Amino acid sequence: MSSELFERCIAEAATVAENVYFHVLGEPTLHPGFGLFLKKLEATPLKLNLTTNGTTIARVSERILECPAMRQVNFSTHAYAELPRETALTHLQDVLDFCKMANAVRPDLYINLRLWNVGDAASRSWNETMLAKVNEAFAETKDSSSDGTQTAPHISLEHFCSRHKSFPLVGRIYLHQDSRFEWPAASSSTERREGGDPSITSTNYSVWIPSGQSPSRMTAAGTCRALDTHVAILHDGRVVACCLDHSGQISLGQIQEQSLAEILDSPMATNLREGFEKHELRHPFCQSCSFCKRFGK
Repeated sequence: MSSELFERCIAEAATVAENVYFHVLGEPTLHPGFGLFLKKLEATPLKLNLTTNGTTIARVSERILECPAMRQVNFSTHAYAELPRETALTHLQDVLDFCKMANAVRPDLYINLRLWNVGDAASRSWNETMLAKVNEAFAETKDSSSDGTQTAPHISLEHFCSRHKSFPLVGRIYLHQDSRFEWPAASSSTERREGGDPSITSTNYSVWIPSGQSPSRMTAAGTCRALDTHVAILHDGRVVACCLDHSGQISLGQIQEQSLAEILDSPMATNLREGFEKHELRHPFCQSCSFCKRFGK
């Protein structure tokens, strides 16, 4: 995304939202304009929630901690399970060092250490190693918010369950777990959806169908928080309904051509939003998305 387009995006975001996320797939800290974008964001009332794999945190930590617009940092520590062990440990240590530094100089900053593959047998070895390092790092940490020493709880894999997914470590630093999900992937084919509302069927859409799943198994029952709690803008300015739609299969408009408020009030966006409210998934992309299952029926 260019600097000019970024300025347009945050100017429009400020008219409808209070928070922005530098996250639609990809690693935001690798963008050559990351530092500049932080400065531009500081000129708006928006707050930033950053999701990162943490592999570059040692290089960008100073910029993050000095940015008053930074509200929360989410570290995808589960990604390290797929790296060589020594590399994974190095990245994890960088993240833990950042957490300690943030606790000392930015106690207002929320930090989530995400471990989204608890229960995955292939990742169990890394999960146990990661928890051991976290327990060691926060065993006795000075809590800047209370001017005292806080002993963090000892956490094991057995502590996690569907009703208890988040554990405080120290200050505003948390360990959070959730189940692994598959990112929807774009299909090279297009398919016209028959029937339904004209605002949905007037355009051909690229339809993603998970491997081994036929269209007849795709359910139209379900809901989502897209267009309610969030909307996404891709690098080329396309506005999409969901942060998982990195390929732009539900393109609602172009931010260079319309205001964000106008795009969110368009017939297609309105139709999708009404469908979610009625527990109806009205777009093929939504019908085949496994993440919708988290919200029940």
